[in-house]
Amino acid sequence: MKYHLKVVPIILLLIMVGNSGKSQINSSSTKPDRSMMVMPIYWSKFQKKTPHNKLTTTVKATLLNVNKFALTAWYNDIKKYRPDSNGYLDLKSKSKINEYRYRFPASMSFGIAIAIKTGIYDPAITGVSLREAKDKAILMLSSVAYDHKANDHRKVWGGDWQAAHWAYDAGYAAWLLWDDFSEKDQANILKMIVSEADRFLPTIPLYYKDSKGKVIFKGDSKIEEDAWNAELLYLAAVMLPNHPHSGKWLHKAIEYLIAATALPSDLQNPRIIHGRPVSSWVQGSNMEEPGFVINHGIIHPMYNALASMINAPIVFSLAGRATPEAAQFNLDKIYYSVTTHRFSSPPYKEPGGTMYREGTAEVYYPEGSDWGVNVYDTYANLDIAAFTYGWDRLAQNHKGEYWAKLHADKVLEQQKRFADGHTYAGDLEDSYPGREEAIATRMGAAWMTIWLQQQVPVVYDNKY
Repeated sequence: MKYHLKVVPIILLLIMVGNSGKSQINSSSTKPDRSMMVMPIYWSKFQKKTPHNKLTTTVKATLLNVNKFALTAWYNDIKKYRPDSNGYLDLKSKSKINEYRYRFPASMSFGIAIAIKTGIYDPAITGVSLREAKDKAILMLSSVAYDHKANDHRKVWGGDWQAAHWAYDAGYAAWLLWDDFSEKDQANILKMIVSEADRFLPTIPLYYKDSKGKVIFKGDSKIEEDAWNAELLYLAAVMLPNHPHSGKWLHKAIEYLIAATALPSDLQNPRIIHGRPVSSWVQGSNMEEPGFVINHGIIHPMYNALASMINAPIVFSLAGRATPEAAQFNLDKIYYSVTTHRFSSPPYKEPGGTMYREGTAEVYYPEGSDWGVNVYDTYANLDIAAFTYGWDRLAQNHKGEYWAKLHADKVLEQQKRFADGHTYAGDLEDSYPGREEAIATRMGAAWMTIWLQQQVPVVYDNKY
């Protein structure tokens, strides 16, 4: 089914952005820097009610549980966040690892901001007022940006291997709450985003295998790095449409999106995407035929279900823009691989078969899982996007909605074990140290997919 969005003419857009007060970081200047004017999100356009069904209710409940944990036990007791003399959180002191310092508060803020702006935040469930929830999210996001090397403050992080991922989560969440930030913090956030986006302009995407099929990174697909680098690039392009690098960021985002999910067969793929054959975009591959991913040295279903592949339709639709076709490149094949492709046993682990198992939320891991086998939120997020955007068209027997119900129900079942709303019982269920923070981005994205599709159905555009 095709949908059409009403795109705001550029002249009117410039007028609206120029008049949007806090949407420019130098509002006191007689000559505001138009290149740094932020594309506003016109929330008043989004007035339709979300469908009332069991899946919607379940996803909403899981996100509010995440919010509850984030704003209470996690913020107050685990992280013990307190503003320092500068008025920001001293995130550097919380870990020796930048990923843990900055990814975790950005992720939790991501989920909080989505709940607030879509109108589902509920103090009766979280035990925290709307004002306090917003203040905590704003303080975390401002503190993440404050420490970025692009800003003249602590200069702790920036350019790290995963930094684009943290900058995306923080930048996207901040965009949702934009008018609640001070002009100083808006400036810090934009400098963070621009700095991270600009560093990719002279680069090329990474590949697991080169164009001749030789493995470059043994056991380590670069699907995740390319996907989160693309996220940051298209966020920068959408948030700052008048920036002189906006077009370059978008072009580079398309290059990274196509590379992230490239198959060996795409090296000869004549399909035209954004004005060029697929074969001319790619220089290698990051997936195996027919669409599964090798990471951590094994066939790893969790890397088929990357949250970083889900968010492009949301970002572009919030700005009233069509989503580039590259943002769904090969995602139908990824979904086919988890729902329909069968693995024989031997050589794979018993009992063999498909990754998704009919009638259960449990997932079959053909070569095991080093993250644990009780992670369901990442699959629920993928399932919801698959049936919303039609990526489940190749799936046999059951489509995305069937699997989404199973996986979302399991997430809520896990959360009901704990009064504070957290999800996992420990490392045996999910060994990633940021497992609770990660679920905030996954269930946040899942909820936003459902909510926004009801407001402004997504359009994909293959223009260049």
